[in-house]
Amino acid sequence: MELKDRIVRVSLVLFVLVLALAGVLCAKCPVGDLNRDCRVDGLDFAVFANQWMGDPNGTANLNEDAFVDARDLAILADRWGRIGCPVIINELLAHSHDIAPDWIELYNLSSVSVDLGGWMFSDDENEPNKYVVPAGTIVEPNDYIVFYENETFGNPDAPGVNSPFRMSENGEVLYLRSDDDAQFPDCDLEEAFGASVTNASFGRHLKSTGTTNFVIMSEPTPGERNAYPLVGPVVINEIMYRPAGDGDAEYVELLNISGGPVTLYDFDAFEPWRFVDETGIDFSFPANDPMTLQAGEHILLARDASLVRRWFSVPTSVRVLEWNSGKLSNSGEKIRLIMPGDVDEAGTRYWIEVDRLNYSDGSHGEEFNDGIDPWPRGADGLGLSLNRLSPLRYGNDPNNWQATIATPGQAND
Repeated sequence: MELKDRIVRVSLVLFVLVLALAGVLCAKCPVGDLNRDCRVDGLDFAVFANQWMGDPNGTANLNEDAFVDARDLAILADRWGRIGCPVIINELLAHSHDIAPDWIELYNLSSVSVDLGGWMFSDDENEPNKYVVPAGTIVEPNDYIVFYENETFGNPDAPGVNSPFRMSENGEVLYLRSDDDAQFPDCDLEEAFGASVTNASFGRHLKSTGTTNFVIMSEPTPGERNAYPLVGPVVINEIMYRPAGDGDAEYVELLNISGGPVTLYDFDAFEPWRFVDETGIDFSFPANDPMTLQAGEHILLARDASLVRRWFSVPTSVRVLEWNSGKLSNSGEKIRLIMPGDVDEAGTRYWIEVDRLNYSDGSHGEEFNDGIDPWPRGADGLGLSLNRLSPLRYGNDPNNWQATIATPGQAND
């Protein structure tokens, strides 16, 4: 015990010496916030001292090694005095078509109550105070609060409304600012969202990488834990972005995971679905003779259909369609399957994401929090393709993909 006390005393001295390195603010609850009040201070040091040289699985094991020791203390000291933002934009509904009001849901991820009085909502970065939350509006620890358009931000007679607004069904950016809040200053949140169908909400989904996507949910859940993301009815199921043989024999496989036929054409909009990437592919499905996928049916999109059939064993019954421009990126990119949304007053058509994928070749660790690119390298010119492990699970997450033998037009291995 005497040796342990001496180590603690020495560490306390080191702790005081490095306080000068402390920062002041961060975008979320900072590392070192051991008591979950979204700030790093003496209360966290008390938690740290209690776990000193103790359970390696404790919250004080900040560098996630086998001990709670001086290295963790150094991390705590480096974060000393930092204040985070305990509130997140968790879900929103922007396309109600007046059947019901739009709404915005916030979640308090901390262990303390947060007074949102004076915080500001807006859909315009240049006019941040369209709606100022009235004083005394409290969101409790680990709890939700929902702001409804007809009661708050969209009601010109509601307290705090300077410029009533409603969120666009075609997508935009929602801003939340804490302004000069005394408890949590400089919270500066924004969440971009795209076009949606009526009554489809956007919500945060945590991925295996520790990051989140703000995507369409399978059902709206205002005031409750988010539902699972909407998956389907058609998904991106396999990608051959860098064939080992002829580089033009690349393809993307789509799969109808629904229980019935899906026509890749919107007869109300008179527009077909599209497949697009970031580097030049913009493929529209047939419009003169709209294509329907039966339940469980695969189709292939290819740069060169004849090459795909030559290099791979594609069942003769599987349809292969060619895009007429662009090429899949060998290093990784975002690809999307989209369907027609609404047209705005200026005549601009907006597009709703049916499925998307930000794949990588496995060599871009700098783009991930832990410095490790989790995407399998076997699909990068080594003869394998990216295969979706489960077509029913959310697709834009590397833990749902593997590099394995190419199976275009067939069930994945």
